[in-house]
Amino acid sequence: MTETNNEQQPAQPERKGAFKMFSRRELLASMGAAGITAAAGGIWQASASSPTTVQQSTYSVQQATYGLVNVKDYGAAGDGTSDDTAMIQAAIDACAGEGGGVVFLPPGVYKVTGTLRMKTAVTLEGVGVSAWDPFFTGRMKQPAPTELRFCGNGEKTNEIAYATDMLPSGGVLDNPEPLPNHADSQYKLTNFRNADATASSPATTRKFSVGIYFPKGCEYAAVRNLRIVPNFNGISGYNDTNTLALGDEWDVGVFLDNAQDIMLHNVQIVGYWRIAAKLQTVGSLGNEYKKAGSERNRFYDCLFQGMTGVCVRGGDTYRITAFGGTAGNYSIEIPWWSSCPVPSAGTVRLAGTYVNYTSTSVSGDKLTLHGIAANPDLVGNVGDGLRLSPFSTGFAGTTYVNCYIAGLEHASKRGATHNGLGLGVSKNIEASGDLRGLKFISCSVLGLEDILLHLHDANDIQFIGCYFESMGRYDGTLGGGRMIAAPYRNSSGARGAYPCGHTENVQFWATEFHVSVDKAPKFKRMSGVRYTDTGFFAPRYVFDSFETFPLTDERDFIIRGPKDQRIKLQNANGQTAMSITPGGNIELHGNLLDINGSFITDSNDGYELRVKNDAKLTISAAGDADFSGAVNPKSDKGGSLGGSAKRWTNVHVSDGVVMSTPDGTKTYKVYVDNDGVIKSVLL
Repeated sequence: MTETNNEQQPAQPERKGAFKMFSRRELLASMGAAGITAAAGGIWQASASSPTTVQQSTYSVQQATYGLVNVKDYGAAGDGTSDDTAMIQAAIDACAGEGGGVVFLPPGVYKVTGTLRMKTAVTLEGVGVSAWDPFFTGRMKQPAPTELRFCGNGEKTNEIAYATDMLPSGGVLDNPEPLPNHADSQYKLTNFRNADATASSPATTRKFSVGIYFPKGCEYAAVRNLRIVPNFNGISGYNDTNTLALGDEWDVGVFLDNAQDIMLHNVQIVGYWRIAAKLQTVGSLGNEYKKAGSERNRFYDCLFQGMTGVCVRGGDTYRITAFGGTAGNYSIEIPWWSSCPVPSAGTVRLAGTYVNYTSTSVSGDKLTLHGIAANPDLVGNVGDGLRLSPFSTGFAGTTYVNCYIAGLEHASKRGATHNGLGLGVSKNIEASGDLRGLKFISCSVLGLEDILLHLHDANDIQFIGCYFESMGRYDGTLGGGRMIAAPYRNSSGARGAYPCGHTENVQFWATEFHVSVDKAPKFKRMSGVRYTDTGFFAPRYVFDSFETFPLTDERDFIIRGPKDQRIKLQNANGQTAMSITPGGNIELHGNLLDINGSFITDSNDGYELRVKNDAKLTISAAGDADFSGAVNPKSDKGGSLGGSAKRWTNVHVSDGVVMSTPDGTKTYKVYVDNDGVIKSVLL
């Protein structure tokens, strides 16, 4: 089974004009006033001495030439009625055939009925976007200067072979507090397989439709200054607050399928995309694609709206439950369920090692991979994760800057789980699959859907200067505002029948959270959260400057740790000097040295000094001290107990007082016998 895009491309139209090499001056003249801003700021960077009319422009333009294609030269109408699919694709293909360049879409609405397939080094560029607020329905959504409007029901020809809901690994969670008349009883990772696996074959792939497709190996391509939206009575359906309809059915707006160094700038991927506005994947099933990678993709000033706003998925990982077999025919046992994607023969990855197997068998809820030549027990351990996608360079360098990331956000203000819509749980961001290195900078993540963030098998995720908020629905109920992050697979709180994959090193820097956002159990739940359950945000390591340095006291600077973790002060070598426990206690791991001034402690409850957890000195709230052990001067004759001006009132002993002669040669014990007679005895 492959994950290639099998879409049949539209027939190529007769070319109305050859591929043209435009000078900058020629292009400015052809675009007119409507396109001058986009040309100056998007396609090139030119300097102007003053903002004047086009006829009086003082742009200093060199006569360099660029590979540029105007889609209207290939027959595109941009009138919102004519089908422009084949014409736009022809322009993309022609531009790619000349080594790349810009495919320009002048102002207009371009009706598209099939997938547009991008090519390396090609930029698809319009002249701008317009008002589109996913949540505030009082702000009317306006037509964009350049709009790709996807009409009809998109053909479902795309697939991802290596990503499922990871049910046994903890990718499906039960919601303890579902709402009436809502299908929100479970939170699931997006499943790209159907639930039809058998003992002899894996589950079939869930095919889906795509608006713009960046295929495997596509690099240095871009989309800029345009809107991508499914048709819904034009766009008027998205302004209708009284309907529960969804418009034309398209699954994914933009799909980056093992594509690298892709850029989207000032792009609105909006409307009711049934799976995701933007889907980015990396991986392969077995040996089908060994150059898998989706790194250094960048998204600037974009708006994402769909069942999942941003969905980033790599290959699944499954917990190893047993090793077996004999020399030359070893085996690995992993979980099996109805969406299991593992083929009957192939390649997987264990602890960085590629493992080939020749057959599989199913027994109960276990799948065994047979025919492994080398003993896998020498490479990994039971409880380790087995990676379904063996060849991948990952997502490192993927960055979102100044983006608005929403969920479905239906104009009726019903959540996607509402029975009237019947779509299930919607999310703003989903990320899982041996991924790391995603960065979100100055992004807004908000809306009325159930989940703002769902991380499973994801590491090194950073949010810098972002904002999270859960908004109100039509009936006043807050959206879910859930933050989900999987705990370490071997921890006591690990999730799933066979926990695997976890979230690690999530960082929130200068990121603000509305009181409606649910970050429990890792952090104390805020006042606006509608849940009372335990919560689902439990990453292995997390830093949150909003929580660590709360601005809650105008007099004091506060440092606060997560609920279940110590705050540690360490030196440059990682040695801990002091800890503050979750219970509020201070642990000293070193010495107190070079103290200037008095060392003062004040307590309303008394003190206790322990050595190896054994109390040696206890001072009560009344000031009474209890000792356990001997009290000695630092050296022989090194101190006195009391003094001439500070005498003890009473000294109570049970067996006498031991004293030595001044020369230290003899030791006596002075005591009182039962008759009250003071006696001494030489020891």
